[in-house]
Amino acid sequence: MKSGWFNVLCLTTAPFAIASGLAGDFTVHSSGRYFQEASGKPVFFIGYYGWAAVPDGYFIDHPSRYASMMQGEAAYHVNYVRISLCVNRFFPGGHPPSHDGITPVPFRYVNTGGVSKADLDQWDPVFWAGLNTQCDLARRKGIIVHVSLFDGVELRKQRGADFGYANSFWNPSQQERTFYPDPDFNHNGQIDERGEFYQVSPFQHNTGIGYYQRKLIDKVTTDLARYGNVFYEVGNELLGSDSTWNTAVIAYIKIKTNKAVSQCGGSRATNLMGWSQHAANTPAQVKENVASIVGRGYPAWEDCDGPALSDAEVSPDDLRRAAWYSLAGGSPGWGGFTSDFWRGGRGFWIPTVTYYRNLQVFIKDSGIAFWEMTPQHNLVSNSQTNSCLAQTGTAYLAYILHDAVATLDLRAASGEFHNRLYDPKAGAWADRETIVGGEFRSFSKPDGADDWIIYVHNLQPR
Repeated sequence: MKSGWFNVLCLTTAPFAIASGLAGDFTVHSSGRYFQEASGKPVFFIGYYGWAAVPDGYFIDHPSRYASMMQGEAAYHVNYVRISLCVNRFFPGGHPPSHDGITPVPFRYVNTGGVSKADLDQWDPVFWAGLNTQCDLARRKGIIVHVSLFDGVELRKQRGADFGYANSFWNPSQQERTFYPDPDFNHNGQIDERGEFYQVSPFQHNTGIGYYQRKLIDKVTTDLARYGNVFYEVGNELLGSDSTWNTAVIAYIKIKTNKAVSQCGGSRATNLMGWSQHAANTPAQVKENVASIVGRGYPAWEDCDGPALSDAEVSPDDLRRAAWYSLAGGSPGWGGFTSDFWRGGRGFWIPTVTYYRNLQVFIKDSGIAFWEMTPQHNLVSNSQTNSCLAQTGTAYLAYILHDAVATLDLRAASGEFHNRLYDPKAGAWADRETIVGGEFRSFSKPDGADDWIIYVHNLQPR
């Protein structure tokens, strides 16, 4: 099946029409496996979470900016950014110190006896103006914003670092007066693992710490109501959260907005609208883990926050493989954490975003209806390594990691079909060929390719 190739890479700055200028909300598609724009168009998202200060022009402990990420992303049609609202306040001389100045957080800090502490009854206008600015920039650039409401990182000890509980505005010792009883019941310096932050009754009855948790949700959902490119996450790595608390929080958010709300870590809520986990260290683990979480009635994906796939030294090739395993595995996207933008990081890494762009080019140029397809890895040879997304008898996408020859089971596909091979590293399509279904078909790896794609579909225009 080796044939002529042409390269489709074009480094234009014009974004795809993804999540741009939407009038409605970003919600779950009827497939239960993908998200959709207000127009009803399903999307596959891919992008970044860089753990940065929310307002542009400020930094936490490294020089990373969401605006810079998005400006770079848009040129490569990368369409996703994840923003955490509850990253702690950093300041010069802290541990670690801020990169530049003092970073705003949701609540205003006031000077009390020469020390600045959080007033949970006041919002920081710089923070909220900055969040709106980021969402507006994303909307103009065709980028989906995944807003993480809470953050487990600031609820743990973190060895005393300022991004841990000791410096959290949820910590009464960092508040300018008493707003609720100390949630650290056992006084171990963290409130993440024992249900201390995740108190169901106060949340449900709008009292104590639950009052301020709901207050934050109210503010976010009101401020961002006009952005159709936004959806929510209960929180980043809320590892100690139980199902009851997560369910209560999602139910409350649903009262405030029609936007989708996902969960990251903790015990699964019963009303999930999306699930992500930070568990995969390798592309092979992405393949394996996606197979275990997809198909439960809500979109589910691997987010590389934390493990080895977030490391600045990870190869762009491995990130490309992880992204394609996500698409071929039926996930709604691939994306998340990167240390590229941190102090000492490699910055905006063109090889990686080029590979991400190639994936989006494949989706756009092929017109593949991935939301009508399901993971059916048994249809491709060497399925322990290769993956297959299929609408049996209509369309087949097979991701082949390295095999020189791969076989697709097309016995359920009658009549003639188009076949095209795609090189995800080069961003190049082979010439279209016509094949006949009804049997097993073998395909040969294109010259010069590393991993490769087999795309077989019926003769309807795509």
